[in-house]
Amino acid sequence: MKRISVVSLFLFASAFFAHLLVFAQNATRHTIQSMILGEERSIIVRVPPSYSRGTNKYPLVYMLDGHEPHLMMMAGILDQQSSAGRIPEMILVGIQNTDRTRDLTPTKTQRQNSGGGVKFLDFISSEVMPLVEKTYRTEKYKVFAGHSLGGLMVVYASNSRPALFDGYIAASPVLHWDNNFPVRKTEEFLKAKQERKKPLFIAIGDEPDYIAGYNSMKGLLKKRGSDAYDAEFQQWMDEDHGSIVLRAYLFGLRKVYADWPPPRSGSLSDVETHYKKLAKKYGYEILAPEDLMNQIGYGYLRQNNTDEAIRVFKRNTEIYPNSANVYDSLAEAYEKSGSMNLAKDNYERAFRMAEQQGNTQLSQSSKANWERLAKIK
Repeated sequence: MKRISVVSLFLFASAFFAHLLVFAQNATRHTIQSMILGEERSIIVRVPPSYSRGTNKYPLVYMLDGHEPHLMMMAGILDQQSSAGRIPEMILVGIQNTDRTRDLTPTKTQRQNSGGGVKFLDFISSEVMPLVEKTYRTEKYKVFAGHSLGGLMVVYASNSRPALFDGYIAASPVLHWDNNFPVRKTEEFLKAKQERKKPLFIAIGDEPDYIAGYNSMKGLLKKRGSDAYDAEFQQWMDEDHGSIVLRAYLFGLRKVYADWPPPRSGSLSDVETHYKKLAKKYGYEILAPEDLMNQIGYGYLRQNNTDEAIRVFKRNTEIYPNSANVYDSLAEAYEKSGSMNLAKDNYERAFRMAEQQGNTQLSQSSKANWERLAKIK
């Protein structure tokens, strides 16, 4: 049997607790005395790491079953995939449960205490969303994600409150609920004329009890075609009801933001055109990410095309004026072009800004470069 070394365990534990600390620093619990539900409810709102460094607004993902481990799992997916350029940075709203059967079922059946889904959507739209939008810098684009009965509510919301969310991710949804009620409701919904397609991702694992409802919904949307849904269905036979969530949320977010990744190579014009198209589709201003712009700029520097590198880095300072790093990069391009005074000025701006922001490493390196150029006469 292979043994895990003490060092490996220590490194794993250190990485885990570091991520836990970052999560805690960016997450806030809010308590709502709900007039609609007649009880006290809690939500956890988790902002992306860049939230405190600027004034940008962010799209949102509202996730049902907003407890651990789902909450940290979704936060990890959002951070990793946004850093890879596959999706935007997002604010995560985890809605915590008190009675899942009551809140996450749209109709009353023989199952005890069922059928409170209509009130629950009222709670989300009238009490949760106003609190989040008042407290945080939010864009209007919202994704709804849920698992099992939560997935049932995601599908139900997509056709009972189509204006409430813009994208839907349902992991192992209970589509056979109340004699396939969600499928029948969807069929009624498809008869209505819709303005635009919205992405819908439905995934199940090796789940014999869920396959009939899943196939009914899949067959309905495939047969009818629709202006209401841009639907994708996945079944992974190596997953089960408990393990499906991570994979479903990961690929669900990729479905919602299928066209988000930037061109792998291209000019500044190509990149900015890409994000203008995204802005038109998603309905809010979307700017090229700082890191991507830096990559383009340094690509030009490696080609000794300093004029184009300077143009890219200057554009980055216009988009992200509160980032010390963009001025450090611009200074490096100016230095390589031989514009030493401009390089020195930008190194100084970078290190002073980095000092104020507590970025010790960048502050020290920028200051060293500023001092080095200050000695050149």
